[in-house]
Amino acid sequence: MFDATIENIEPNRVTRYRLMRDAASLSFSDVLDLWQSDSGFRNYYANLLAESPYAAYRWETPALTTGNADQPFQFVLLNSPGFSSRQTDSTTYASYFTADNTKFGIVSFDNLSGDATLVVPSPRADMSAYGHLAAFVRNAPKKQIDAFWRIVSDAVRSKMGHAPLWLSTAGGGVAWLHVRLDSRPKYYGYAPYKTA
Repeated sequence: MFDATIENIEPNRVTRYRLMRDAASLSFSDVLDLWQSDSGFRNYYANLLAESPYAAYRWETPALTTGNADQPFQFVLLNSPGFSSRQTDSTTYASYFTADNTKFGIVSFDNLSGDATLVVPSPRADMSAYGHLAAFVRNAPKKQIDAFWRIVSDAVRSKMGHAPLWLSTAGGGVAWLHVRLDSRPKYYGYAPYKTA
């Protein structure tokens, strides 16, 4: 049985989540394994995100390395109400959404500067489902949401090493959901997660 402790760090601004199974903390490694292999967990995780009281948010984790992957998994949601009123940008990543490079409606590629990997859902529903993570987990097709976390896990496993890896959804620049795997906390809003 999965459960979460939810802590309002800054009321109506920052909420921190920690995940458990049978009252034992899940590590980053556990969560990566569960995203990859357990559809029940992926469904639980998506529902947990969908139930956030924030209409829109940014999702951030602490820096991850092979050396700290056994630490308890945690993440924050940062209330970002401005994301809800933005026009969804369906053009910036459109060139990646070809039939031969979308795995389950999800693509993964390096950004233009080559310093980060992005995991991005391709359009499979109304465009409004793709503007940010909250919209996605509430409105995208269930199969695509499920595949999204599997592909995120694949990407993290392939990039994780001794150097810190920051995992987040910033979304301030492009109004289309993208998980960012970065070698630095470039767009992080939660200060305690900016240090490795």
